[in-house]
Amino acid sequence: MSFSQIELMNALHLLSERLPDFSEQQAQSNRLLRVVTERLSSHLNEGLKEFGINENLWFAMLALYVSPNSEILPSRLSDLMDLTRTSATRLSDEMVEHGWVERHINQQDRRQIVLKLTAEGEAFIQKVWPKIASKSGAAWEDFTNDDYAQLQHLLSKLLARLGG
Repeated sequence: MSFSQIELMNALHLLSERLPDFSEQQAQSNRLLRVVTERLSSHLNEGLKEFGINENLWFAMLALYVSPNSEILPSRLSDLMDLTRTSATRLSDEMVEHGWVERHINQQDRRQIVLKLTAEGEAFIQKVWPKIASKSGAAWEDFTNDDYAQLQHLLSKLLARLGG
């Protein structure tokens, strides 16, 4: 699959001539965000493939890793990752099956289940991280701190308008 920004800009220009109030800039930004997001996801998943996981499972592991005592409620995991409760449960099941996470009863509220990262889970993160850091770092190597700040500001602004 070959994405061409020139072809995209030409098509969007034609649309702007035919559709009233069509914003070329907005449409181009939407499309570029989509293409970049898909490519970033593919790039990360390619690096994770050798470990038998995908980006959702990786980010779930990292969420547990940085949580106090390496514990998290499944509902909190769902919120952090912007996933449905069902998807978070599926990820939890997979992490438990691999032995990276254990389920425990919450001692403060015995109706709740807590996910806790195991020593095996922490070792897995330590094993995977160097490969992922190296691979993803190459994609971002031309970005300055100012570039990151500007990108994060603009994406946060858009996310706020979308209700996030």
